[in-house]
Amino acid sequence: RSLYTKKRVTKPEDLKGQKVRMMGNPLFVDTMNAMGGNGISMGYGEVFTALQTGVIDGAENNPPSLFTANHFKAGAKYYTQTNHLIIPAILVMSKVAWDKLSPADQALVKRMGREAQMEQRKLWDAAVADYTTKLKAEGVEFINIDNKPFFDATAPVRAKYGANYADLMKRIADVK
Repeated sequence: RSLYTKKRVTKPEDLKGQKVRMMGNPLFVDTMNAMGGNGISMGYGEVFTALQTGVIDGAENNPPSLFTANHFKAGAKYYTQTNHLIIPAILVMSKVAWDKLSPADQALVKRMGREAQMEQRKLWDAAVADYTTKLKAEGVEFINIDNKPFFDATAPVRAKYGANYADLMKRIADVK
């Protein structure tokens, strides 16, 4: 997820005083506050009107969401690629149902799940590219930035929420 705003943002200081819609999750709101903005918990359906009326100055999501919700038509003409949050799409199955499967069927579900994951990734990347092109044609400016200042600014958030996930966070960081 990245920022889309009415004003150009290239560094955390640019967010000072800007109200940015976040999903109603304290971790996400704290992330925006640490990045320099004022995180505002608000339902997604309220964003268009809130942008139009100045209740918020921006929001965060992905190019397909920015385009399909028409938030760029409410003044959010800058898309800053902060990549500050990643919300995975996951495949979930009941443990009760899983345990009823034979080992061969479990292996099949795992293999098919992996194949579906790879296909979904291709489809998602294509959708992002398509909507990015459409947004640029509508006058949205995509801004590539140095993400390090934003990452550094959110260190207190990782410290606050990350203690229970230290091992997982290390494994994710090691993938880079």
